Amino acid sequence: MDPDSRLSWIIVIILLFCAALLATTETALASVKAPKIRARADKGDERSKKLMYVLDNFDRAITTILILTNIVHLSAAGIVTAVVSRTWGLGAVTISTIISTLVVFFVGEMLPKSIAKKYSEKLSYVTAPIISVFMVLLKPFSLLLSKIGNLVAKMTKEDPEVSVTEEELYDIIEDMTEAGTLEEKHGDLISSALQFGNITVNSILTSRMDVDMLDIECSPEDILELIKGTRHSRIPVYEDTVDNIIGVLQIRKFVKEYLHNKENLDVRALLDEPFFVHSSMKIDDLLARMSKQRMNMAVVTDSYGGTRGIVTVEDILEELVGEIWDEDDEVVEPIRLLDEFTCICDDDVQVQDVFEFLGYEAPDEAGDLLNKVMGEWAYESFGAIPKEGDSFTYNEITVKAFKMDHNRIETLCVKRTPAAEEGEEA
Repeated sequence: MDPDSRLSWIIVIILLFCAALLATTETALASVKAPKIRARADKGDERSKKLMYVLDNFDRAITTILILTNIVHLSAAGIVTAVVSRTWGLGAVTISTIISTLVVFFVGEMLPKSIAKKYSEKLSYVTAPIISVFMVLLKPFSLLLSKIGNLVAKMTKEDPEVSVTEEELYDIIEDMTEAGTLEEKHGDLISSALQFGNITVNSILTSRMDVDMLDIECSPEDILELIKGTRHSRIPVYEDTVDNIIGVLQIRKFVKEYLHNKENLDVRALLDEPFFVHSSMKIDDLLARMSKQRMNMAVVTDSYGGTRGIVTVEDILEELVGEIWDEDDEVVEPIRLLDEFTCICDDDVQVQDVFEFLGYEAPDEAGDLLNKVMGEWAYESFGAIPKEGDSFTYNEITVKAFKMDHNRIETLCVKRTPAAEEGEEA
């Protein structure tokens, strides 16, 4: 190989490296979370300020990258064609073009972009100072191309611009809470509001097993006895089976009628029409419908029309503002600590909450397990209806059926056995 050809190939390799650097810069800048960088820049971080300059002029940066990318690709293609035709003749140009295209695609585009997306923040800090220099040098060309692009864009209808994504909002809230500029309780409230629209009725309903219900055939005296033992102001009424809810009885209305017309009391005439919703409905849609129809309670059904439970306006609001207590509520903690590594929990407590309560960090493969409730996880793990005292183990966690109500688990005992530290006995 003659010295000129050797030098040409060295230049091609350098250009290929430049192409990879430009592809890395483009993807890193497009993937990095601007609100997080802005928060650091506001605190005085100089590197973040330089990066924010590029992000604030993102259109100019992308135009500059495209100009440089085209220069690099065309230069590399021209040099390769010249060297190949001089060395092996024009017949080899076609093959060299195919090979060089594949090399540029994998080495100069696909591979660096894959890496840049994974390490966008670190690489953005590295590449921002470099691209900012070229943004100044190529400013006249980038402005000209930007004006041409804007002129074309005005001729087409554009989608509404989204300034901040939901994920970025979560990052902003987290950064502000950690920095102390936003109180934790206010941050939790904002986060709850963002998650509000994704929660379904199935996640917050009160199971039919825990709902006080009335048979329409009950005598007024039996109904009165039930009322004495309940803390609720409304009771669902069924006929023949709990899957056939025919109305909702207001206790105040019943008591008033019972006192004035005990002998000829017609319970059916006192019933309010039931409001049915499917368990898959989003709670923000349900709240709007219940407010519009002035309903306080909804009967939740499954896909077969059966009764799954009930949901109230209070249940929905508690997802937004937290637990709402009144004078009739019994203060019972859903998770009760027995000792440093053992607790008793209700069956409807989320697995993640129990793990956090015991200080156990779940492995990455836990996945959807953390979003399940303890009762659901227990039944899946036992594989059959357990008896009181039955248990199963998951890594450091041992779960025992603590209290049963017929075939239902009411409470569970959860114990954590911490793994022995290195050099210690288990």
